[in-house]
Amino acid sequence: MADDARGYSDTIIAAAALGLVWPGDALIYVVLPLYPDVFGIETTAIAILLSANRVIRILGYGWVSPLARRFGANTLTAAACAAAALSTLAYGLTTGFVLLFVARLAWGGAYGVINLTNTAYAYGDGTQAGMRIGINRAVSTLGPIMALGLGGFLVTWLGPQPVFVIYGLVGLLAVPLALTLPPLRHPPSAPDAPAERRWKPSPLNTLFFVSALAADGVFTATLSLLLADIMPVTSALIGAGLLLAGQRVLTSILALAGGPLVDRFDAQRMLLPCGLAIAAGLAAIALGYVYAGVTVLLGSRALFFIIAPMVAARRSQDRIGAIAAYTTWSDLGLAAGAFLGILAVEWLGYPLTYAALCGLALATIAWQAYAPR
Repeated sequence: MADDARGYSDTIIAAAALGLVWPGDALIYVVLPLYPDVFGIETTAIAILLSANRVIRILGYGWVSPLARRFGANTLTAAACAAAALSTLAYGLTTGFVLLFVARLAWGGAYGVINLTNTAYAYGDGTQAGMRIGINRAVSTLGPIMALGLGGFLVTWLGPQPVFVIYGLVGLLAVPLALTLPPLRHPPSAPDAPAERRWKPSPLNTLFFVSALAADGVFTATLSLLLADIMPVTSALIGAGLLLAGQRVLTSILALAGGPLVDRFDAQRMLLPCGLAIAAGLAAIALGYVYAGVTVLLGSRALFFIIAPMVAARRSQDRIGAIAAYTTWSDLGLAAGAFLGILAVEWLGYPLTYAALCGLALATIAWQAYAPR
């Protein structure tokens, strides 16, 4: 019973640390496309800056497990929280592509560490993992919810850059919090198949990639531009912030409700139905049923990102290493979505972009369903 209570405590503390450093990254997706001149960059650089952070963390995932064994997951998480907070401060204190690019790389590496250790703390020994991962997602998302909900108003009041200074200073509080976590060291072992095949485009890894590409990357990167086409920029800024905050509120609620469902019905059995629901949401948006499509997409996305790391974690005794394999492909999808989403919508329009994403999702679901076990 004490171990169970400790597991929930670690889950919440790790989530709180992530929530404290996350606001800067959440807000930059709304602010940067609307205020490139303030940050001293060209419009063409936006896609690079919004996707560069994911590229660096993808490359660094393989180092997280050995570093956690050597220094402890808590020390590694605390160092990553410090780097994340400093990167947010850089958004507010520097301008120009080079410095912002370095800040985005720093955030990417830091988030990669915090994300993996968060999932490892929440998964624990696998008992009631769905519930704990749901709680972890819900608590960590409170930071971006507050950042996005208030960010639009703060930007119109203080200007774009001062808001990031405030968020960066708040993020420094995560460092001592992370140090209270247990080390979570795993004994070194021989490389197992999932770790060795981290870069292999298997049916499961491809499903992770496409789901993140469609349900997270493209949607998040294009929302403020879509609103800016139909309303003034300041209104688009506030509207996009509130919508993304609402998205995360819904995700938190569904994560809490979905965790017990995943524990009861088994993550592996729910994986493909959840993927089909994502495809249905994309199809509805492509056909013009935006409100229905977004509702289905948000609900299925929230469940999918509880289910997916659980399915991945079962593939290896090295939890951090196994989750790194999943997160590699998920982040590849996020990076591609952030980069290609803006370009695809500009060239093809929203209906054709989302129709293509739906077709891609259905193809990967069929591959996973009929692939030999």
